[in-house]
Amino acid sequence: MPNCASLGTLSYTLEEYERLLQSLRSDGFSFRKFGRRLERDEVVVRHDVDLSPTRALEMARVEAALDVQSTYCLLVTTPIYNLLEVDHSRALAEIQALGHDVAVHFNSHHYWDGQPTEDELRTQVRAECDVLGAIINRHVDTVSFHRPPEWVLDVDFDGFENTYQPAYFSEIEYRSDSRQKWRTEPPFPEGRPDRLQLLIHPGLWGETPREMADIVADLETKQRTHVERYLDGLGV
Repeated sequence: MPNCASLGTLSYTLEEYERLLQSLRSDGFSFRKFGRRLERDEVVVRHDVDLSPTRALEMARVEAALDVQSTYCLLVTTPIYNLLEVDHSRALAEIQALGHDVAVHFNSHHYWDGQPTEDELRTQVRAECDVLGAIINRHVDTVSFHRPPEWVLDVDFDGFENTYQPAYFSEIEYRSDSRQKWRTEPPFPEGRPDRLQLLIHPGLWGETPREMADIVADLETKQRTHVERYLDGLGV
């Protein structure tokens, strides 16, 4: 098994994600959750669930089989999925049962065009944490910002744990799979880091490699069918 320093480009399959995790473990990393500063040879794996909780569950099962625990960040305000729908609530329950943490993926753009006051931000973040906490019957205080604006980067906020605060962002290595960029560049071009936050978007990975445009188009079709079925039930 290659170590992470020698890991090449990836094709965004679950099999290759498993290979990525195994490379981190063989390279001496221990997997940790948010809540304290990372020590040397530790990695915290975060998942921003932008597209599908059920796809996130597939990734959570891969991790659990390797005894890897990570943090899944769910959107409370999104037209893409509803956490109270049966399939999604069951997926969320199983993700927790597998030993993973659940956090809020907070979309500041849903509420404000610019930067709110810290009190406004804290109030709205706390409200979403309480909503998600009520769904999963557990206190939630970890927050990942969706499409993070500059004003959340490298900031410690009172009242919640920011996945972009210095301890998880600028003080350690930070790597993301955004827009499937690891298809053309390796995740660790500069070699093995000492401490690491790894951001993985579950919706971009699957049993077979698929381009992001195809993933989005398929999701759009499914959502349109979902809405039409609901409207048909109203006799529209």
